[in-house]
Amino acid sequence: MSIKALAAAVLLAFLLAPAVSSTEGRDPETIVRDTTETVLQELRDHDGDIAEDPDFVHDLVRREVLPRINMQLVTRFALGRHWNDASEEQREEIREEITTLLIRTYSQPLLEYRGEEVTYRSARVDEDRGRASMRVEAEQRDGPAIPLTYQFRKHERDGWQIYDVVVEGVSLVTNYRDAFSSEIRRSGVDGLLERLRERNRRGETEL
Repeated sequence: MSIKALAAAVLLAFLLAPAVSSTEGRDPETIVRDTTETVLQELRDHDGDIAEDPDFVHDLVRREVLPRINMQLVTRFALGRHWNDASEEQREEIREEITTLLIRTYSQPLLEYRGEEVTYRSARVDEDRGRASMRVEAEQRDGPAIPLTYQFRKHERDGWQIYDVVVEGVSLVTNYRDAFSSEIRRSGVDGLLERLRERNRRGETEL
């Protein structure tokens, strides 16, 4: 699956991710179900054609998606073994650039939302290890439903949080890590940071 196709599929996945401030004491299945229905209802209630209101969509992503993503963990896993090669300042700057990239990338598929539904499958929870996964299927208008698996980690302070989504066997974090590692090998951490900045300046969504 291409990065572009993966981004389109994973949009809904991160819409379903838990809000850090409201997940304590809630299990992964409840988090996914409750947040899904809240977000999709807001899309359905939008007055007018979503495709003609990108400002609404961008605001929705900022307001409802970003607070639900553990960007620190996503950034760390995306950098992989190169995390230790980056300074604290570089890590923070990369996190900010990934955040900007996500806002734009995940706004685009939302502009095409036309009432697609989600089917909930099963959750697997390992309390001892603080790990869990939740599987759902996202409906498509022009093809078979897309299987999504949310990967959770449990934090002592914040409870269960999503840190990765696997779409049709492809991990979002792994996809980023492969692209980041290739760029770092060519031009170092600063080269990766500049590439992300350039993509964001140009409004591009692919790495």
